[in-house]
Amino acid sequence: MLDLRETPIPDVIGHCAAAFSIDLDTENPAFGWGGKSMGFGTSRGTWIKILFRPASQINERIWTGEECASVLTGVSKPQLLGSVRWFDPTRELVWRADETTRVESPSISSTPEIREEPRNLSGAWWTALRDSLTALTETKTTRVAVRQDLIDRRIREYAGPMVDPTVDEWLPTHADVHWANLTAPEMMLLDWEGWGLGPRGLDGATLWAFSLLVPAVAERVSDLFADDLSCRSGALARLFMCVELLRMIRNFGDHPDLAEPLTREAERLVTELSGAE
Repeated sequence: MLDLRETPIPDVIGHCAAAFSIDLDTENPAFGWGGKSMGFGTSRGTWIKILFRPASQINERIWTGEECASVLTGVSKPQLLGSVRWFDPTRELVWRADETTRVESPSISSTPEIREEPRNLSGAWWTALRDSLTALTETKTTRVAVRQDLIDRRIREYAGPMVDPTVDEWLPTHADVHWANLTAPEMMLLDWEGWGLGPRGLDGATLWAFSLLVPAVAERVSDLFADDLSCRSGALARLFMCVELLRMIRNFGDHPDLAEPLTREAERLVTELSGAE
């Protein structure tokens, strides 16, 4: 898979600059997870994000997320200004580039997880996060972020028949709420490629899981989303995130520091959901 951190793509950058009639700040790129995307400031004070997919693996859910999210209201997020996409026969890739309003506040972390308590999260910041995700749940959408069959597989791989993984409440969800996708001091939620329906509580469960190395923050997240996380769907969402991240640690070496707290919480949730003493 192409890693944009290591492979120069001057032709792609040139195509974007021409398509948007804009200059890109190529001296200061920002890279997404695994080098699968990159972003640049622009000469008109906006932001360009470039990403790709193999031509044989275009996923409608991921590929149309930003456009579908552009009509959301009540959600603190960058505004989509324009988008282009094109086929690259040499690399057998499909590229896309999105121009959005630029977010001046930086991401809270360079990684999805945090290892110390963020210093600039005010009470208003937490309220804005809660309000944005509440507004999202009130949106009507046919998009699906996380399927029941995936939840079935992940939970049964970990817990076998001890836990019934059937979700009984589904709501619109961002599906990737972690500390690299949140900004401060102004709260903005980034990267809307994969949003759609998911288990109630998934967004709170995701942020909680990526906060487990800082118990005070994990507790703050649990309190903020208590209504969602205390119900059965929320407990399943927490267990799903624990076992999904444990799988990423095992298969890809991602987030290895989280292995111990994720295992501890997964075992607790299996006991809770199975009704075991």
